[in-house]
Amino acid sequence: MGEKKDQRIPVMMSSEEVEAIDDWRRQRPELPSRSEAIRRLVELGLKAKAGSSR
Repeated sequence: MGEKKDQRIPVMMSSEEVEAIDDWRRQRPELPSRSEAIRRLVELGLKAKAGSSR
């Protein structure tokens, strides 16, 4: 995850989705930024999907 971040992707979310993201990131000891939390959650979701398609 050390690659350059040069793509901006605006996304609209409900307040419930943002709250869930904030809850998730507060559970991490290093308290990632909201953007970093979203990147990590997307990565986890993509890995889970790839693992379920085998």
